[in-house]
Amino acid sequence: MLGSALAAVRLALRAAPLLIVGQLLAALVVAALPVLTAWLTKLVIDALVGGAPARLEALLWLAGGLVGAGLLMALLPRVSMFLRQEAGRAIGRRVQDELYRAVDRFFGLARFETPAFLDQLRLAQQTGAQSPGSVVEHGIALVGGVATAGGFLGSLIVISPAMAVVVLGAAVPTLVAQVQLSRRRAGMMWSLGPVERREFFFGSLLTDVQAAKEIRLFGSGDFLRGRMMAERRTADAQKQRMDLRDLCIQGGLGLMSAALGGAGLVWAIVNAHGGVITAGDVTMLVAAIAGVQGALSAVTASLAGSHQHVLLFEHFLAVVEAGPDLEIAADPAPAPALERGIELRDVWFRYSDDHPWVLSGVDLFLPVGQAVALVGRNGAGKSTLVKLLCRLYDPTKGAIFWDGVDLRELDPPSCGAGSARCSRTSCTTT
Repeated sequence: MLGSALAAVRLALRAAPLLIVGQLLAALVVAALPVLTAWLTKLVIDALVGGAPARLEALLWLAGGLVGAGLLMALLPRVSMFLRQEAGRAIGRRVQDELYRAVDRFFGLARFETPAFLDQLRLAQQTGAQSPGSVVEHGIALVGGVATAGGFLGSLIVISPAMAVVVLGAAVPTLVAQVQLSRRRAGMMWSLGPVERREFFFGSLLTDVQAAKEIRLFGSGDFLRGRMMAERRTADAQKQRMDLRDLCIQGGLGLMSAALGGAGLVWAIVNAHGGVITAGDVTMLVAAIAGVQGALSAVTASLAGSHQHVLLFEHFLAVVEAGPDLEIAADPAPAPALERGIELRDVWFRYSDDHPWVLSGVDLFLPVGQAVALVGRNGAGKSTLVKLLCRLYDPTKGAIFWDGVDLRELDPPSCGAGSARCSRTSCTTT
């Protein structure tokens, strides 16, 4: 988990280092402003209602600080939004380039015909561009939330250490609940992969011009639409259960925070009435309780959000860090121009251990410069044999030789290009 988070941050920093640093600085300033505003407000109230009259000059300085803080609070969020959007675009370009560069390194077809890999690739396409930026964004929000919570918590300790302990303790269940919710959301997105893939498949059949003739000829439109809608209802039911769980947990946490804030307000009013604290302390305590709760809520939300996006980013990492899909020789040589021909020796092939054999003990020689026709019914293995010649797959057993050299000893891209050149003159499937 930590390694994936660091990988996301490193990718984001490579894509937009200055923009991310600017976001962090703006977030730190924004985090300090609520604490500064609360203290300035307390000082103004104490100066106005205190026993000794305050000097107008001092009040104007305090008012100027409040005005300046308000101006910064109005401006900096807009600046942060611009920096975040610019960084998101830069990170999205970088992620997209790395993802499709990695996909282009897969020389064979096996991964593109594996449902689990297709689900992983779909999630990498959907979330890969947003996840690194979101991890950084949540990390910056986490830093800002910690800074704000620390400032308000220090202020709360000055006024009431006991209340500070209670407010801080209430954040623990919130953090645990948010992390659990984020884990469940990420798990739900993965579990829905096959369901959404099937929904998309049935929907594409219903709108595909090549399938339109058969669908209308056999009257299978209602059947396909029913299958599509069944998958949609399955996905919606899982999302509804997740939303209801979110509603119950978040609603309970919100009620707990409101009750704690109300208790703090009552405590402040009682103690102010008894002369234990000042009127300025009341405003400071109310602001501090709300500030600590809000900041800690932002911290837990940032942690949960980062956790969820890191889990989703792992699908992107699984694709870009996947090793070669075909065996590559230690020192592969490019395929030379074919001089004698291609030979298959006892070639066996099946697409997986669960599938039947497509080719069984095939021995064949394809001489250069001559036309060879492969004739057979659908599923006999004609196209599979051509895929093996182009090294889109390797034989399960046996070997294919290019002028006496095993294809597995040659550079995979050159095998495909060389076999394509050869197939135009020597091999035709029917």
